[in-house]
Amino acid sequence: MQSPQANPLDALKGGFRRACVKRLVGDEPGAIEVLRDEIPKLVVAWAKSTTLGGPEKKAKLKELFDDESSRAEELAVAFDLFAGRFEARVASIVRQELEQAASRLDEVTVKLERGLRELPVQPESEVVLAAQVESVPVETSLPAEPSEGVPQELPEETEEVEEVEETEGVEEQLDPPRGIGLRFDEIEEMIDEVLDFGES
Repeated sequence: MQSPQANPLDALKGGFRRACVKRLVGDEPGAIEVLRDEIPKLVVAWAKSTTLGGPEKKAKLKELFDDESSRAEELAVAFDLFAGRFEARVASIVRQELEQAASRLDEVTVKLERGLRELPVQPESEVVLAAQVESVPVETSLPAEPSEGVPQELPEETEEVEEVEETEGVEEQLDPPRGIGLRFDEIEEMIDEVLDFGES
């Protein structure tokens, strides 16, 4: 509800705006509640404060309502565009991180392969079969510090890196608004009844 200090015209604009925004975001019950509980009182208060005649009042109400409905739709479009740019930015960052992780993994793989190739090969006479050696517990310890050039953390999943789609046509991929905007003809009958009641 508007504060009592708000003039009737501003209060009515605010009521129309709330109803339009609630409808656009898919809050149909909220929009109906505003139209049912707030708008009639606001229309009566405004009608008593103006010197316009009956037809002029209705024309002015239609103009006010259409203005607020257009503003609500413009805000919804702006929000969708912002959300689309945000999604595109996040996709770009994720793609960069995946590329860097894949590059680091390639470097580690190359170093491991090089290290394996450089290990000395033992002659067959020195190779002892596992069955001939008694199993002795072997103490193993990890190096206290990681060797230079090897990243400390490896990505958990390295088998498949899905390509993130290009961000062209982001607008086409956006979710549609949850609701549809309000139109004056949807509330015209209620406005007529309120105006008739206010004049009687």
